[in-house]
Amino acid sequence: MGHRSRVWVLLLGAIAFTGIVSAAEGQRRAPGQERAKQAIQASLKVGGQTYESSEAGSCTHAPKASIYDVMAELWTVNQAAGERSLTLMFWKPANGSGEMFNLSVSDGKGSHNVNTVRGGTTSGSGKVTFEKSGQGGAFTIDAKTKAGAAITGKITCAAFGPHIAEGGL
Repeated sequence: MGHRSRVWVLLLGAIAFTGIVSAAEGQRRAPGQERAKQAIQASLKVGGQTYESSEAGSCTHAPKASIYDVMAELWTVNQAAGERSLTLMFWKPANGSGEMFNLSVSDGKGSHNVNTVRGGTTSGSGKVTFEKSGQGGAFTIDAKTKAGAAITGKITCAAFGPHIAEGGL
């Protein structure tokens, strides 16, 4: 490739990158801007202990997202109160390869994590199913951590807000 060809390739790449960054900038929250809260009901058994919470939190949905270069729909749930927290990221790949999830539950005494996202380091196993209901929906969980602790139950979001990428593309 000649010098002029390389310059054009670099210039076109820079223009394309600028367009991508500009599109992403329009979706980012301003520093300090609060994410809208939704009603969340969590009813889980975690390692034999009951985890119940009705704290408001964040439920989001992105109809088009990507994980490890796989296009997918994404739903997230984030709920926290004091030392207790719950985070779920649920991916439904567009190619039909099967749902994936990352789940973390902390009760203040310990944390339990399961990650079935292919392409990265997985930990534990299980299945999450999603059933849409109006503007919200429910996730049914049947999973086990790497250490063998069972996590079962349901997480229900009254509504989903838009998922906004933070800190990157």
